Amino acid sequence: MRKTFASISIALGLMFAIGTNVNAATVHYKDVKESDNFYPSVQYLLDQKAISRTLPQFRPYENITRGQVASILAKVLDDRLKEIEYTEWYSGANFIDVPKTDQFYPYINKLDWNGIMRGYYVNDTSSSARAFGINQPLTRGQFAGVIIKAYEIPLIQLQSYKESGASPSDIFDGKNFTYPWGQEIATLQTTGILSGYDDGNFKPSTPIKRSQFANMLVKAANGELYFFNQNNLLNDFEQLGISKETSMEKIKTLTNNTTVKYLASYRDVRYLNAVTIAIMIYKEGVILFEDINVKMAVSKDANGKWQLNVEKIN
Repeated sequence: MRKTFASISIALGLMFAIGTNVNAATVHYKDVKESDNFYPSVQYLLDQKAISRTLPQFRPYENITRGQVASILAKVLDDRLKEIEYTEWYSGANFIDVPKTDQFYPYINKLDWNGIMRGYYVNDTSSSARAFGINQPLTRGQFAGVIIKAYEIPLIQLQSYKESGASPSDIFDGKNFTYPWGQEIATLQTTGILSGYDDGNFKPSTPIKRSQFANMLVKAANGELYFFNQNNLLNDFEQLGISKETSMEKIKTLTNNTTVKYLASYRDVRYLNAVTIAIMIYKEGVILFEDINVKMAVSKDANGKWQLNVEKIN
């Protein structure tokens, strides 16, 4: 009996399948050298036409503002964003600090419509006016929230984060994620998009530098990370006579596998109670679970999408 299940066919699949074209443009900024670790990321943003080629400097060590982030992110996401539906009752986003004549308004408007960057209510009530904070620096916590919404990244489950060896920090008190941004930052940490500091903390309120934003954005847009429906996977094992508990134990042993690497289980932000499993896929191959007489083949389908085939060992 052979069971097949494919990776989630959503923006996530595109998100980690985008190639970084490093030959289409040459970084011209006077303050960006080829030896800088952010050089490829800046070049990627140039290739995506997300930053200006007319300015002489990139200013890598300056804080990036929320307005600048909106402009860059909207250009990188491009046609993956839903078009705004204007009506006689809706004429566009209304932020008290972003006039419609502002250069960043079209991008802020697009991200607001798509629910990626919504700003905040001035008096902390839904009946008050909204501000976007256009000139305020983007913090590490805000970055995590924005990227997760932009790419529909499932949030890591608390138990899975604990099992990953998480230590108490400013995003995790040892028992629960801290509010705000704890779970979001933990998600990006385990997927390799955002890392912590030497002291083990993540500093959610610390502003992000322009070079840091470029590097982290490119990690979110380019990589080998894929998400699969965990419930479907365990059901497929179960139909082969293997309990879900045993199947999950076997999957969790793949932390150092050279074909696929298990990362963690995540709660899908799109569907209530849906759980996905995050894995790094390095190559096609077959993984043997000889003690339960099951093998899992990793391959691509006719459309080039990764799939996992679970079957008994003959």
